[in-house]
Amino acid sequence: MKAWISSAGLLYLYLSGYEKNGMIYMQQVNTYNHIEEGFYQQIMALAKASDEDASFVHIFSVVGIKEKANKVVSIIEKELKLNYQRILSGKRIKKASGKLDTAGNVFYRSIQEFFCEQPDHFPKRVYQDYGDFIIGGICCNHGFNDMGNSIIEGTISLWIERELPELCGSQLMIRSFFMRDFVGRKVIAALPETQTGTWRLLFEGGHQVILSEDATYMKETLHPNDLGVFCSSNLQSIFLNPIYAYGKWLQPTDICEEWHKAFLYLCAISGKEWDAQSISKVYELFINLLEENICITMDAPPIIPKSMYWGILLKQIFNFRKFLEGDDEPVISKDMHQTMNSRYIYLPYLWQLLNIQIPHNNFLPSEFQALINNAICETDTNKKGALWEDAAAYMLSNVNGWKITGRRIRAGAQEIDLSVVNISLDDELWKLGAYILVECKNWSSHVDIHQIRNIAHISNMKGNKTAILFASNGITEDANEEIYRLAAENFYVVCITANELLQLNSAQACKRLMIEKWNNLQNSVDIASII
Repeated sequence: MKAWISSAGLLYLYLSGYEKNGMIYMQQVNTYNHIEEGFYQQIMALAKASDEDASFVHIFSVVGIKEKANKVVSIIEKELKLNYQRILSGKRIKKASGKLDTAGNVFYRSIQEFFCEQPDHFPKRVYQDYGDFIIGGICCNHGFNDMGNSIIEGTISLWIERELPELCGSQLMIRSFFMRDFVGRKVIAALPETQTGTWRLLFEGGHQVILSEDATYMKETLHPNDLGVFCSSNLQSIFLNPIYAYGKWLQPTDICEEWHKAFLYLCAISGKEWDAQSISKVYELFINLLEENICITMDAPPIIPKSMYWGILLKQIFNFRKFLEGDDEPVISKDMHQTMNSRYIYLPYLWQLLNIQIPHNNFLPSEFQALINNAICETDTNKKGALWEDAAAYMLSNVNGWKITGRRIRAGAQEIDLSVVNISLDDELWKLGAYILVECKNWSSHVDIHQIRNIAHISNMKGNKTAILFASNGITEDANEEIYRLAAENFYVVCITANELLQLNSAQACKRLMIEKWNNLQNSVDIASII
């Protein structure tokens, strides 16, 4: 296998900034908010919009541990010069490097296209050393002058002030990414620290954050001494720590746990039949990835056999897989699921370890329309419902990156028609979350508010941020108002009717309908009315 520089632990960052009335304004796109093709598209869209005004500056930078970030910057600078030589020779520019991984090449491509395909951009080097990490890369403004240089410096300073970048182990952490893990989690309690006078916020899942400027990125699990007993989250911290079997103490432990959750998520959705031999091989590759790119490792004597630890991993994968199929597990599996709503950005670095394959279905408009029409025309109540579920399943299975994991699921005293898990590396799909519950109502009347509240209640118990309602004849006015109220609480019910399904003529159209409806709900939220 050809060796390349792993982007794990690095942050690729694009900033556009300008000055107005003595104030610096800045927008950013980074790899902690976007992955793969979505990252490229967001960069190019923002760069194009900003470039319409000559007062903007453009900064493409790599942020992270010095040695690795310097190597990436060196490759990009060298290849940029070579691309200019290719242009002068009448050759095509090179848009990828064998020395970089997928994430690195997405960033590389963005830079090469921005500078080499637009002759009015003149690249300058930007490099700032912050001791533990660097910000290095390429920048430009439309004029070579001191004003442009001051805006570049001011834009970076503003980003530093807002995000407070810091190395946690070997991974670059920023404030917005750290805090995203708490979006959607309930605050259980606020606990005072009598010795220091500070406070801790205790969140669902056993996470606690110390409200102190000196501990910006400290996210701990509630200690057993705080409650006098072990809780489920304490057990999870033990289950996801290789120190007991491998003698490796990976620090920081909270970041190590996050990566473990992403790893187990991928194992669970892979569909592979894991055993001790197969999990041991891939887990050791995973540990090597963390040691080389993410965590600082300290040695300690192991206290349990590796075979016992592999058994624990297999049990975790089995339990989480059952959760994704509809079983209720209120703490550990739910916490892992909620973590993935933001930490999915780790998946590209784990994908190659497990060789995940995304199925591609053959969407046939005539077949899909026949399913819908048969469901609408059926008079038998039971068959009518089952046929409508078939139509919904057909549509969902053709959203490339989604996988149906359950049907007719018992969720406590309730039943959910379908469940969907996100197996993609798609920015847009991840906005909807890792796991989605689906209700199908093939009624002659409109679906009312009680059904909306019912699916919201079940989804809340599972930790979902999105649910999909296939309502063949639409919903009532008060149900629609309830959907918008729920959107203001960061929970989205996407409603789809039979008429809308009949308009779909491709797999891409299936995805587009889903994304547009979700975006419309999100854009409808009036923050002022909430607070």
